[in-house]
Amino acid sequence: MYNDSTKQSLDYEIVISKVKGKLTGFSHTSYVINDKKYYGIKKISVRVAKNGKIIFQDAKLLENNYADQQNKNVIQLDVLDLANSGSESFMDGIFVTNRSKEYQAVTGRMSIKKVNPLLAQSDLWKYLQKNTEEDNMTVVK
Repeated sequence: MYNDSTKQSLDYEIVISKVKGKLTGFSHTSYVINDKKYYGIKKISVRVAKNGKIIFQDAKLLENNYADQQNKNVIQLDVLDLANSGSESFMDGIFVTNRSKEYQAVTGRMSIKKVNPLLAQSDLWKYLQKNTEEDNMTVVK
């Protein structure tokens, strides 16, 4: 994901599951400042709009190591298109955060490619294995 404000690329990973017809998911965002890696893990809501867009929205911050307190009123919304290129699937689109008293809105673009689950390399998957009992997950990085 690319942040328009900071001009930085951030690692963004998601895991989506479908239980009884309902989509739900988790996200993991990470970035490095002064050689220290910061991360946040969130539960996200997932839905498919009538126009085919895939929409992710932050639901709850589960864990982080941010340098300062995370504002609970800042919510990220991702609006993505699903596409296929040969045997590869990917999602591409925009993300926005809302404006709060302390923070301006942030915008950017993201491209997420579906990958075979290299579970040992996935920080989000490791977190989920320890902290949830979700089954039938698809790993998308």
